[in-house]
Amino acid sequence: MRIAPPALPRSRLLLLTLASCAPVAQGAQELTEMSLDQLLDIPVVSASRFEQKSSETPSTVSVVTQDDIRQYGWRTLGEVLRSLRGFYVHYDRGYEYVGTRGFARPQDFNTRVLLLVDGHRMNDAVYDTAYIGTDSIIDLDLVDHIEVIRGPGSSIYGSNALFGVINVVTRTAEQVNGAEVGARLSSHGTVEGRATLGTRFENGASLLASISGMNGTGPDLFFPEFDSPQTNNGQTSHTDYTRQGRFFARLSQEGLSLTAAASRRNKGMPNGGFGGAFDDRGHTQIDTQAYVDLHYTRNLAADTELSGRAFIADYTYSMPGLYGTPPVRNYDEAHGSWYGAEMKLVSALTARNKLVAGLEHQRNRIQRLTNRDEPDVINFDDRRQSERSGAFVQNDFQWTSDLKLSLGTRYDWMSRQAGQLSPRLGAVYRSSAQTVWKVQYGSSFRAPNSYESNYGFPGTQRANPDLRPETIKTWEGGVEHYLDSQTRLLATAYMYRLDKLIDQISESRTGPLQYVNSGKTRAHGIELEAERLWRSGVRLRTSLDLQHAHDNRGNDLSNSPRTSAKMNLSVPLPWMSLRLGAEGQWLASRRTDSGRVPSYGIANLTLLRPMAGDGWEWSASLYNVFDNRFYDPAAYDPGVPSRDRFAQDGRTFRVRAVYHF
Repeated sequence: MRIAPPALPRSRLLLLTLASCAPVAQGAQELTEMSLDQLLDIPVVSASRFEQKSSETPSTVSVVTQDDIRQYGWRTLGEVLRSLRGFYVHYDRGYEYVGTRGFARPQDFNTRVLLLVDGHRMNDAVYDTAYIGTDSIIDLDLVDHIEVIRGPGSSIYGSNALFGVINVVTRTAEQVNGAEVGARLSSHGTVEGRATLGTRFENGASLLASISGMNGTGPDLFFPEFDSPQTNNGQTSHTDYTRQGRFFARLSQEGLSLTAAASRRNKGMPNGGFGGAFDDRGHTQIDTQAYVDLHYTRNLAADTELSGRAFIADYTYSMPGLYGTPPVRNYDEAHGSWYGAEMKLVSALTARNKLVAGLEHQRNRIQRLTNRDEPDVINFDDRRQSERSGAFVQNDFQWTSDLKLSLGTRYDWMSRQAGQLSPRLGAVYRSSAQTVWKVQYGSSFRAPNSYESNYGFPGTQRANPDLRPETIKTWEGGVEHYLDSQTRLLATAYMYRLDKLIDQISESRTGPLQYVNSGKTRAHGIELEAERLWRSGVRLRTSLDLQHAHDNRGNDLSNSPRTSAKMNLSVPLPWMSLRLGAEGQWLASRRTDSGRVPSYGIANLTLLRPMAGDGWEWSASLYNVFDNRFYDPAAYDPGVPSRDRFAQDGRTFRVRAVYHF
């Protein structure tokens, strides 16, 4: 379909609607029946690698539950993150990329956030990507809750945790308690199906197993940069398809769990990037992920817990496409295979001290990048191996009944890189039963990944084995206050300094690309939230972000909005226990490689009939209700130098049904 210019009047109308609401916190659970103490004390694990109350960690935390996911019709982890304060997402018709606190390089691969599934590290060993779109290994229907920890996390997690840690916690067999089958029908001929089993055996063991799949043809698209008779006047059909399959299983008994997961996604590439033939249905990106994880936890004493993990994982990537004149089928491919282990001790040294310490090691036994032409022409073949190890310790000290201090540090060893020390210091002060103050300083790092350092293709991209880790220093402080048991306010102020930024540049508009340590980035901002619950069951959340990120010359970063605003409203309806979920999002304009994309606003609606005694649950969602046209910035592409943006989807729908028996 031909994409029209953005519908600015509707965007402004949505902005006025958002501005009329108080700023709101992204909620953690279905909170309508929770007391004030429960609201302050939602348990989280990811902030310090042991369970603690969210009010006791110096980090600012959001917890999104399965109820939230169902109520607002979120389809990917990227859509979940898009709804949270401080986060935004851009999409290039292939992958979803997350930005936070004003930072999202268009050419990044989601390398500056760390993604976990039940504590297992998911960033792969070639690109260090956190997969948050339809390429994610976990179906959202399997998620119990998602913990989002903002700020520096390298003091306990090591590389990639620059801006935060995202831990996806899956449902247990006991929560499923039977069998579920689900089906979804969406726009553009998309159909999805899922079957899940959760059971507990007589010997106390439990089994959770699930399989799901998706097939969609995708929309017809128009790319103005290809608007000529030689390239079908910029029109393309059946090239934005998605085919996907997932498997997940976990067997658990008495502190021991064995998890296996795998996924494969085949995503059509409709945009003709990097010199690929336009309107080529064979131009696709294929991502395959798999891992096996063995985890054991044992209580050595009433206040001491020892846990260990061993894992093996694999990732493959392939992108076949037609290139050149006459066209030749080319394959750009990657393969990563790694294994590792970790051990962690959590102990209460005294009544006022809580210590967590651990060791980690990962060996990347295969890191391979290849490029070849049919039938047997090898253009590039780079094979590597590497290792990374880390040791960390953190102590939480209850100085007084109202003040807690947290001090932690980690040291990381990495192949062909200097060691990295990552300290973190935080304080939590409860000035009253309704008010908690938090301050935090931390240093984090991201080591260059194998692709950034070693990928090179003549005339297109040059390798840079001299890349060094980028580092970030972050200062932040905030306050969370409850006006009453049903109204919560939150404000956070932060600033950060990122040095030795790993960025992709080109010496000329037509020259090859290369990743370099390009310099420094500075940013500061304010995040405001509020949440209101009514006794009738109505729930309102909104947020407002004000931020400014710039380079060492004072120029605004590309793909960095100055302002964003969000709203989530859940309303019970008087029929059939229905709930209506309404979501609004507004994002300010952003600089691109050669211009700006305008601001935009969108609204989504979901009608949910929760699981009832008859075993059925269904929902219907309408996304981008007003059919607004909007754009995300594109990374510079020497094959299409005139392109600086990608048009996003207009109005779409999804209907979903689940049966439990």
